[in-house]
Amino acid sequence: MGRGQTLAATCESQYPRLVGMLGLYCGDRELAEDLAQEALARLCRHWPRLPTPDDAERWVTRVALNLAKSSFRSRATRRRIIERYGPSMARSHATAGVTAEALAVRAAVAALPERERRVLILRYFADLPVADVATLMRCPDGTVKTLTAQGIARLRSAGLEVTDD
Repeated sequence: MGRGQTLAATCESQYPRLVGMLGLYCGDRELAEDLAQEALARLCRHWPRLPTPDDAERWVTRVALNLAKSSFRSRATRRRIIERYGPSMARSHATAGVTAEALAVRAAVAALPERERRVLILRYFADLPVADVATLMRCPDGTVKTLTAQGIARLRSAGLEVTDD
């Protein structure tokens, strides 16, 4: 399989994973889809510079999370401008077909501090080992373990039943 075919296969396999991960991270499925598409478009442009196709998953995950962070900053700025200069606007969430349990999990995950939320999503949704999460977040393995424990404790205190699986 050539590098072009490998790129197509990588994009196909990564898109659902990115959308799921970003959906949890952002709490907004449509935004998650947009961010995943942008991350994969950037992967396509960056593809020739990747040392090996195996580096693509880590690279595109980092890009996607950075895009999400930038989106948070933009939304926060927009919100401050609206509060200061215009009427407050309520944001509706599309919840058709979503269970109450899923909404509770999303709300609890969204309430976590950013680093804990990122660690839990990478560890449990993206199913990455501690070492890979540490590499993505540019922190020691011990920090990942601490943030994981803190995040799980917060989820439990929010009333979620979290197993140690």
